[in-house]
Amino acid sequence: MRKQNLWIEKGEQFFANGLSLYVNRVSERFELPEHAHDFIEICYVWAGSGFHYIEDQTIRVTQGDLFFLPVGVSHIFRPSSPNPKEPLIIGNCIFDETIFRFLTLILPLEYGLYRFREISSESDRWLQMRERSGEFGHLFESLLKEFESKRTGYETMMCGLLLQLLIGMERAMNPEIETQGDPAARRMDRIYPYVREHLHEKLSLTDVAQHVGVGERQLQRILAEHAGLSFTALLNKERIDRSCQLLADPSSSFFTIADIAAKVGIYDLKRFYKQFKLATGQTPARYRQEHEVTNDFRREMGNSPSPASL
Repeated sequence: MRKQNLWIEKGEQFFANGLSLYVNRVSERFELPEHAHDFIEICYVWAGSGFHYIEDQTIRVTQGDLFFLPVGVSHIFRPSSPNPKEPLIIGNCIFDETIFRFLTLILPLEYGLYRFREISSESDRWLQMRERSGEFGHLFESLLKEFESKRTGYETMMCGLLLQLLIGMERAMNPEIETQGDPAARRMDRIYPYVREHLHEKLSLTDVAQHVGVGERQLQRILAEHAGLSFTALLNKERIDRSCQLLADPSSSFFTIADIAAKVGIYDLKRFYKQFKLATGQTPARYRQEHEVTNDFRREMGNSPSPASL
């Protein structure tokens, strides 16, 4: 009975130009109603913490959690706190069943996504998983960048990125296969969450090594092998990624750039500007301004019916 009176979001509100694939990043609010969709949705917890209400379950969520929601599954995210300084930021990738069937069923069987073949034949089967080393976040960043820039061939690029995301989810559903006999890979599962939770601190290689339970040289080798980065490069990347999220988030508009720099652990504002421009090609102020213009344009054009999570 509950679903009969449920608000149903339609894909036609979001899909445009013949592409049934849409990506956004939003801050959750308390006043938004529970809802279902006539499309498939993958939700990624980009930052913050809160709760995900799915059907009759309540799940605590933090950065790195990911959900696969088939057509018709009811849900809503809620932040842990009403304080706008503690937002719950969610990434949404929505697409219709035609794209999903193509990527999971039409591709040759020997190259297919076997678990998703089973899932696609079932209704109301939602999934929860968690990234090991930032892999879902990196793919969502790329999906959002392609969707917003709309460069030549972005439609094909987005389908390719979605396929990578589905493969990553397939692997996450079989973590024992991915990490069996590989203690270094298991340690990566502890590195990223710890670094992200302590970005605002003066985090050192020694701190992370002690948390993971390895020597500093061994930690450097693990990072080089599994992340392709030194500790300093990984820390800088995580700090700039997090600052981008805050600058692009409308609910963080009351933070000054100095506030955001401090939140990601860079207390020298000149150094922050230099690192941010080196990584993004823009100043923090310009990056924020461009996202403000994009958000205003979407509201005016009705491209996103509300700033809510889908």
